[in-house]
Amino acid sequence: MILDIILGGAVTVGLFAYLVFALLRPDKF
Repeated sequence: MILDIILGGAVTVGLFAYLVFALLRPDKF
């Protein structure tokens, strides 16, 4: 379904953003 694709994409983008933030702010983790 389209909803599954949207949710999957949102999760992927969220995880990617979290990893980038973790790399930019290693002292916070």
